[in-house]
Amino acid sequence: MKHILGPNSKSSLTNIKEGDSQPNAVDLRLDKVFRILPTLFMISEDFKQHRNTEEIIPNEEGYFELHPGSYEVVMENIITVGDGEAGWVITRSSLNRNGCFLTSGLYDSGYSGVMAGVLHVTGGPTKIKKGTRIGQYLNFDSEALSNYNGSYGSNSEHDKKYQ
Repeated sequence: MKHILGPNSKSSLTNIKEGDSQPNAVDLRLDKVFRILPTLFMISEDFKQHRNTEEIIPNEEGYFELHPGSYEVVMENIITVGDGEAGWVITRSSLNRNGCFLTSGLYDSGYSGVMAGVLHVTGGPTKIKKGTRIGQYLNFDSEALSNYNGSYGSNSEHDKKYQ
């Protein structure tokens, strides 16, 4: 692994607050939450139809009130993954110990855009305050055969829903 904030990393991450840098990773803070609705999801090699989502608005105290289910979560951070590097997001242990699991796909070399994943709430009703650290980004050297060329990223229609 290579720390994204270290002197040898080619990657960058925005909106890092004091205390977010950990010995081997950077903590990521929760910005937005979308309940994943049980609508049709379709995927093939040339087509994606995502499930519908419904934005969850924090209550008057700033907490997202979540019941068991799956939620698309968006972090406060924007990432640019440098050449020869890649990474992924893991769950912070406090959530893990309480039946909340964060899953994320691989962040390929060359990806630039929002950071998002799915929060699986399995342990019962959960309240998470906006801005809370819920995940950690792990960065590592990668032998990339090419740079990211997918349908997500800073100018994609998918990422515009987060702005």
